[in-house]
Amino acid sequence: MQPAELFLLMAFVAVIWYWMDGARAKEIAIDAGRRACKDAQVDFLDGTVVLDKIRLKRDRQGYVRFSRCFRFEFSSDGSMRYGGKIKLLGKRPLDISLDVHRMTDLHTD
Repeated sequence: MQPAELFLLMAFVAVIWYWMDGARAKEIAIDAGRRACKDAQVDFLDGTVVLDKIRLKRDRQGYVRFSRCFRFEFSSDGSMRYGGKIKLLGKRPLDISLDVHRMTDLHTD
């Protein structure tokens, strides 16, 4: 195998790995967003998150990991949309925040 072919193969493998790692991080962020919305008794809208920012950061052990920030939307009453953010370091959610929102009692009997 020629050096150019080896380089192309390694680049292809790196791109595939990065894509798969990003897809797994998005799944983790969606699960974390759903749980946070359930805990706050609001509705997680659209069933997805959007990648807002990505960079490299060190974790507590000093390893370099991808730090990803995702945005999502939720609703407390079905008529207004509010924003939320999820920060992941590697595969671990570090912070989940929900914008200030109005709570209404939707479960009146």
